[in-house]
Amino acid sequence: MVETVYIARHAFRMAISHFNHDAQVARDPPLTAHGDEQARDLAAFFAAMPEDERPELVVSSPYSRCITTILPTVERLGVELVVEPGLSEWFAPVWPESSGQHPSPRRAEHVQKHFARVSTRWKPLLYPDPRGETVRDVHERVYECFRRIEARLEAWGIRRVLLVSHAASIIALGRMLLSDGDVRRATQPVRAGTASVSKYMRGADARWTQVYNGNTSFLPGGSEREWDFTFVPDNNTEPGMGADWHDQYAPQDGTLVFRARSRM
Repeated sequence: MVETVYIARHAFRMAISHFNHDAQVARDPPLTAHGDEQARDLAAFFAAMPEDERPELVVSSPYSRCITTILPTVERLGVELVVEPGLSEWFAPVWPESSGQHPSPRRAEHVQKHFARVSTRWKPLLYPDPRGETVRDVHERVYECFRRIEARLEAWGIRRVLLVSHAASIIALGRMLLSDGDVRRATQPVRAGTASVSKYMRGADARWTQVYNGNTSFLPGGSEREWDFTFVPDNNTEPGMGADWHDQYAPQDGTLVFRARSRM
């Protein structure tokens, strides 16, 4: 049974406005030099843990900023690194509808071409809706993704895992863990500075408790670029990639695309 879940946000990245839709991977800006430093500090934090507290597996969003963030940790701990599309970035509902769809996250075989450390043993469990998600949708998506991850980890005999994702996704997942998956009660404050880590442990009653919230004590600069859902309006939308844009990373199995209740 999975007993401990660490959830980390990617480190300090470049501004997304510097990258257009013609880039090889859409909306995937790399880390800054400062972000690289944060990644090394994050690795030192995990390496300093007793062995019986360290994560046994790392499951990351396929975005480069997440993988680059966690590579130093993976190398220092000597653990397997896999990617899961269901942990990807949150994009608001597409508007106008004529602007196409949001980009799909890559699968492991695509990511491994750039990051040899990524294992292809893990097969995708879930994809975000390319039409975008409401705030409620992203909460439901990441929790469903976690349920599927948890089932696979139990089959693999993993008790401690590190998930690496993006601000909106890690806030939503933390809230859903603490509310037992009830989106109506998922309002707890979850901190999400760059390269921060939250720790959740399963109690004897099978419920999750938060041991620490957005910990950045190991970062010389402390918590930076904190984000939360108050930064965006409830009716937030954003344009797609363009009506004629081709999504080369669209999932091979359309049944893995999460369809939130609000979009059905």
